Amino acid sequence: MMEEENESREKKFRECEIQLEDIRGLALAREKLLLANIKELNEVYDALREKIGELRKRDERIRSLDEVLTRANRLSSLGELAASIAHEIKNPLISIQGFAKRIETTADADKIAKYATFIEKESERLSTVLVRLLDFSRMNEPNREYLDVNTIVGDTVLFIEHHLTRFRKVDLTIEREEALPKVYVDKVHVQQALVNVVMNAAQAMPEGGPLIIGTGRTGDRYIFISVSDRGTGIEEQHLEKIFEPFFTTKPKGEGTGLGLSLSRKLLEANNGKIEVTSIKGEGSTFRLLLPVGESAERE
Repeated sequence: MMEEENESREKKFRECEIQLEDIRGLALAREKLLLANIKELNEVYDALREKIGELRKRDERIRSLDEVLTRANRLSSLGELAASIAHEIKNPLISIQGFAKRIETTADADKIAKYATFIEKESERLSTVLVRLLDFSRMNEPNREYLDVNTIVGDTVLFIEHHLTRFRKVDLTIEREEALPKVYVDKVHVQQALVNVVMNAAQAMPEGGPLIIGTGRTGDRYIFISVSDRGTGIEEQHLEKIFEPFFTTKPKGEGTGLGLSLSRKLLEANNGKIEVTSIKGEGSTFRLLLPVGESAERE
């Protein structure tokens, strides 16, 4: 009887040892699997960290490129304006040269005084044009002041009117609403935005047509400058994309896709904004919304 009990105990003991070995083996396998998983996760983490670093560097390069291209676009606009106002500089220079030659060939004191007066006036005119051009090239932060929107439009048209003659049969019309409240903006920024929009409107009419710049008031907060054309129009699915950097519907080589993006940035820097309505094949209207002086002060 005792022997049977001992044998039974030994048997159970061996069974327990076998079970314990199985458990130890299973635990060891689990430990190896866990270590392998941890190693794999560490490798994935290192790879992800490396990719994130690469993406950050790429993002920095893209931002840097965007700034370079944006500046290039602003300089391009300046270059176009410089070409367009060449006649504004040329005319007074021709007058100055002509009156100077007349002074050389006359001894009449009255005529000399008259010619000198003409030279002085033409020099002042030339100086004014150059100052406006230099102001337009300014690239710094908004220098906001209270301004009449119709004066902004008038001074901008002075620069671009002659330049528009290179477009076929574009007929520019100005429709001003008088007695508007003053806006609180950086004049140069608004002019740069307006030039971009006007040039886009002219380019949208390859066969020519009416180009209308208007001013008016919308609500209590904004004065608007509108630019309307009867050009090709913009497809509906593109309306939300045209202000994105590098997006353009122009043929390759005819646009950087930065003009409207820059215009929006310039207006937003002055607490303004830009809107567009368009019908494909019928034309577009852009509205530059500028903050009324009193509204801008409350922001």
